[in-house]
Formats: sequence, C-alpha cells, structure tokens
Amino acid sequence: MPTLTLVLPRPHPVQRRILAEAKRFNVVPCGRRFGKTTLGINRLIGPALEGYPVAWFSPRFKYLTEVWRDFRRLLLPVTAHKNEQDRRIELITGGVVEFWSLEDPDAGRSRKYRRVVVDEAAMIRNLEDAWNNAIRPTLTDFKGDADLYSTPKGRNFFWKGFVRGQDPFEPEWATWTTGNNTGLPTTSNPYIDPAEVEAARNGLPERVFRQEYLAEFLDDAGGVFRKVSEAIDAGRCLPEEPVPHATYCLGVDLARVHDFTVLVVLDATGRQVYHERFNQISWERQINTILEVAKRYKAHVWMDSTGVGDPPFEAVRRAWPRVSGFQFTNSSKEGLIDNLAMQIEQGKLRLMDVPEQTSELLAYQYELTPSRNVRMNAPEGMHDDCVISLALATWGMTSANGRKLKMF
Repeated sequence: MPTLTLVLPRPHPVQRRILAEAKRFNVVPCGRRFGKTTLGINRLIGPALEGYPVAWFSPRFKYLTEVWRDFRRLLLPVTAHKNEQDRRIELITGGVVEFWSLEDPDAGRSRKYRRVVVDEAAMIRNLEDAWNNAIRPTLTDFKGDADLYSTPKGRNFFWKGFVRGQDPFEPEWATWTTGNNTGLPTTSNPYIDPAEVEAARNGLPERVFRQEYLAEFLDDAGGVFRKVSEAIDAGRCLPEEPVPHATYCLGVDLARVHDFTVLVVLDATGRQVYHERFNQISWERQINTILEVAKRYKAHVWMDSTGVGDPPFEAVRRAWPRVSGFQFTNSSKEGLIDNLAMQIEQGKLRLMDVPEQTSELLAYQYELTPSRNVRMNAPEGMHDDCVISLALATWGMTSANGRKLKMF
C-alpha cells in the first residue's frame, strides 16, 4: 500500500510551545495575525488522521471560508468524500472534519468529537450557553479536548477560560500569557514585520492597539477596581519574611462549599507580603494554617464572623489574642469593597504578582439587580475569595493607620 505524505503548515516557536504544553481545555488569547489557523490545523488534523471526528467552530459562516479552503487543500490526498454544502470532510482513515457556525448556538449538538477548535471565541455571542449546552457535551464519548482561540474582547466567557487556565486548581485548563491580564501579542509570530506592528501602534487608539495587537483584556466599564495593574509589583510572587517591630494585618476568607480559603497579609504601608489559597482540606487544618501565619507575622487577623458562633472564627479567636470579626451584610460588604477600590486607585497598596488574585480583581463587577439596585460581585461562575481576603486585610490596615472605619 503506497505511503501518503501530508505537508502541514509549520508552526512558529510559540505555537510549538502551545502544542507541547496543551492540556484538555486550552485558551489562547492572541493578537492579530498570530497564526490561529496554523495552530488549529495542527491540532485537529492529528486526531482526524487517527480516525476520530473533529470540528472547527466559528462565530459566523464568513469566518469559515478561508479555513475550510485550507483544510480541503491539505487533506485532499486522504479525502474519501467531501460535502461542500455541509462543510464536512470524510477521510480514508475514517476520521471526519466538520465546520460549524455558532450563529446557531446548538451547532454540533448531536455530534461526538475527539477534539474541537473554537475560533474567535471572544466574538461569539452567548458562547457560554453554546459551550455548556452543545460543545462541551460533544466531547463526552471520546473524553475529548477543546481549544479556544481569540483576540480578547472584554470580560466574557473567553476571559473566564483565561482565568481558569492560570488557576493551579484547574488542572485540565491551560492558557498562555506574557504578563498581567495579557495574552500572546502579534509579535509572537516571527513572520510579522515588527515595523508593521509599530505602525499600527502609532496609527490606532491606544486602547484598540492594546487589545488587538497586545492581546490585553481591558477593563470593562462595569469593573469595580481601577489601576489594578499599576498596583502590582511584576514578578514579586513569593512570601516575604516578617520585619521586626513591623505591623501586619491578616485577612482571611474562609471556604464555603466549593470556594477557596485565602489568606492575605499586608504591612502597615499597604505592601502585600503573603498570599495563600487552598481548598478541600479540613476545618482543623485551615484553622492551624491561619494560626501559623498569624503567629509568623504577629498579625492582627480579620475574618468573617457573620454566622453566630461560627466554629472557625471562634477557634481562631480562642487561640490568638488579636482577632477581629467582620459581619457581612449588603451594606457592610459595599463599604469593604469600596475601601479596597479606593486604596488601589489612590496607589496606597503594593500587591504581589498572583495571577488568581489579579484575575479576580479585574473581573469583579457592578451588576444591576432585578429591583434596579447596584451590587458588586464576581461574574457568575468565578470566585471572589482573593478579593474578599485582600479587602479584609486592607480594612484592617486602614484601621491600623488611624482611619476610623464604621463597623457594621
């Protein structure tokens, strides 16, 4: 039997890194002309040649024209049948490549796939619904995987995937970033002339350039915290040893159900010196960890005391003399978050470079309730444990600096 050879587009170094490091669910935020099609072709053709069904999803049909042409040309030597109308290629190996427009959020609903690529994911309206109700279930039979590629477009489901990809507690998710809240810039593609990128920088509004070429997730109008990036000391991510005679405040947000327990320590100048995040451990171990950190920094502890006789709070208070409780109500939470927002915006905090904390701060948003009241929360499906622990530490820090804060 003759041997057939397929010549695939050669990935550039950053694409090769993604191919090598890919996990089950991969979120690739990238600037214009990064080479998403080349990456997606290399990801899909392998399992298709092994006999599996795979699929490419795009926001609209017009986005499928070029990629359909590329796949059709590359797979011609191993194509058994192709259907132009349905945009379906059947291979002699038994594999199938299908192409879908997510103008219909139920696209692909009845299929089963080994791998899918979702192109321009941030541009897809109701992507979260399409993912939950159609795309993700298609991966069940083969325990398949998925890639989401896009230039960022605000705080949507693609952003949530970017956040999950940076979370060590989400081992099935991966993403690639060049810094705080930024994906892979156009210049990651060595075949793009840097002078052309500089010309775009000079000819476009700054916000547009940052999003489209630097692949930066920009703050939405509904974001609660401003100047977050300016407050972060890039690369400073390790705990710092306590300084003798310094004053420290430890903010603790305790895990509730599927959340995380987060510990944050600030000194009296507003410098963050400690961050720890964990879940799925016993109350006893959580309490011991809180006490160990409190004793290490000789810190005043601020933690949630909303529940009457809350066991963790009472246990910490019995074992450590400097503990204050914060009772959460709608009003008190608003004051807590407003204080944190003000301290960040006024440049009074220096934060550690912790991706989970940064992501939560940037995602935290205002929302309008059905009764037309405004409240502040993490977006649906995201955590706010880092925000709350940092806010509690900041509350304690501003109290230590002599500001009289209203207690609720």
